[in-house]
Amino acid sequence: MGIGFHPTYEPTNEPVVPSFCPEFGLTTSQMRVLGLTQQPEIGTSIDPVSLLIIQDTLTAKAFYVGDHVSETSRQATRMARDTRAPGRAPPDLPSLLLDGRICYIGMPLVPAVTELVISELLWLNYSSQDKPVYVYINSTGSQTAAGESVGFETEATAILDTMAYIRPDIYTLVIGQACGNAAMLLASGKKGCRYALPHARIMTCPPRLNRAFGSTSTVMIRANELEANTQVFVDFMTAATGKDAATVRKDIGRNRYFTPEAAIEYGLIDRVVQPSEAVQIERRNYELEMRIPSHTAAGLA
Repeated sequence: MGIGFHPTYEPTNEPVVPSFCPEFGLTTSQMRVLGLTQQPEIGTSIDPVSLLIIQDTLTAKAFYVGDHVSETSRQATRMARDTRAPGRAPPDLPSLLLDGRICYIGMPLVPAVTELVISELLWLNYSSQDKPVYVYINSTGSQTAAGESVGFETEATAILDTMAYIRPDIYTLVIGQACGNAAMLLASGKKGCRYALPHARIMTCPPRLNRAFGSTSTVMIRANELEANTQVFVDFMTAATGKDAATVRKDIGRNRYFTPEAAIEYGLIDRVVQPSEAVQIERRNYELEMRIPSHTAAGLA
């Protein structure tokens, strides 16, 4: 539990040596594993087995900016384009991918996925407007493999509008599969920078809604909405592939599968990436960065 839930516990600025610290919610052994402790000085009365916990290393500002946080300086926390702690790698795999400007879509387009993807795109736009963003796609879109709708068509259009809104170029790559409006995301990348792996599967299909119930007017309203979504899908695919709207509407009238080579011919992608080719993304040596002292890394940032 965090600070504020233990009224009898008064935090201090002194090193902490209990077996469990309610201010941080971790035991001393957990602190040791996370590298947040230091050995006590020789000659002190503290048991050598116990470890001193440095409270400054657990503050949010100390991690992201490297400065001490106090009650009077907490409001001075500033936003930075590189929010990694000096000399430290991002804490988890999604952060590593984001640090490499990779936005990975590996699930159907449900609201939670859309929220995350749009947040990542906006952050990468803020971080650097000159470097491209790499969108990796392995998704069935807003439908399941059986054709059941699991999300609204607006999930895909929200991502597409954000891709058009931000300034970096969007490089798209399909890994595994891109179906329905996920194929539309794939085709909407920058022309010449839309890729597929050799055994990827691409499928176009019309927007669908699950079975509707209720009055006749309710069913008609949903049918009109489905037609409007289909027209939006046709407009995006027409712009992405260069084909006329009548041809696209006819082609998406039923499920149509493409091999990477057929997708190139249709205009959905531009080339197939072979396993031997290097992916052109920014590489960072995190092991070297972690060996650099914090003050040196802060000066280089």
